Amino acid sequence: MNSLEKSFILGRRLASAVDGTLRVITEKTTGHQYACKSVDWSDSIAVLHARAEINMLERLRGHPNIITYHGHFEDRGQLHIVMDLEGNDLCSHLRETGPCPEKEAARVLKAVVSAIAFCHERGVMHRDIKPDNILLPSRKSGYENVKLADFGTSADFSDRRRFRDVEGTIYYVAPEVLTGTGYDENVDIWGLGILLYVILSGYLPFHGNTEADIFWNIKTRSLNLNRSPWREISAQAKDLLKGMLQKNPHRRLGLADFMAHPWLNRKETNESDSQSEPEDMLIDSEPEDMLID
Repeated sequence: MNSLEKSFILGRRLASAVDGTLRVITEKTTGHQYACKSVDWSDSIAVLHARAEINMLERLRGHPNIITYHGHFEDRGQLHIVMDLEGNDLCSHLRETGPCPEKEAARVLKAVVSAIAFCHERGVMHRDIKPDNILLPSRKSGYENVKLADFGTSADFSDRRRFRDVEGTIYYVAPEVLTGTGYDENVDIWGLGILLYVILSGYLPFHGNTEADIFWNIKTRSLNLNRSPWREISAQAKDLLKGMLQKNPHRRLGLADFMAHPWLNRKETNESDSQSEPEDMLIDSEPEDMLID
């Protein structure tokens, strides 16, 4: 019996990825359930990311929109990270339900940007903001309770140095990550912009048939807000997107300006802002644009 199994009963597998396996575990003494990410010691990159995630989650304890870390275990075969058990990820949710109306999208984004602001105040940039890393609550509650997860590629920028390593998911990386000129925590604003685009439309703004095509489009292609459903999206939402997805990081909205934007702080109303769903808006109708796991 390894060190994890002394305290927990291993349950169903939730997901498997290149950087490890996620499963449900149940604490023997309390019956409480948690999520456990396990990585093999033989995978040096996954272990490096897991160590980084442990370090960052310890630093980021206490925010309601950041996944809670409950400790880690080591045995001869694997490193295990114990975290809160949440519900579905936002990517899967969008595939099932379609894009969010603006009111709901604003709730999601406000929660995630609150988490990112908390990270930046503590010298941490996430570097991999995407729907897959936004978790919905396991209990039935609002979008304002989503949790930011997966800090394996996050970085400490408290020394204000410029970064040059390429980290993140290809569809969500900022242009300056790809140019090799160096980048800072402002890449998280770009990631939040791609997240908002996907939440509102159901597809990615920059795509391609190959990785090289995707990177070229991220660096050079103009943001297209003319196709469906953008004709039905408010001018304020599109103004915010344009500010977040500036290819020049010096022209991109800063975090303070982003958080003060009127769209993000719009008052709740009873007016419906539901969107029609023409064929090219649906996530599964355009495979080249669809959300990527």
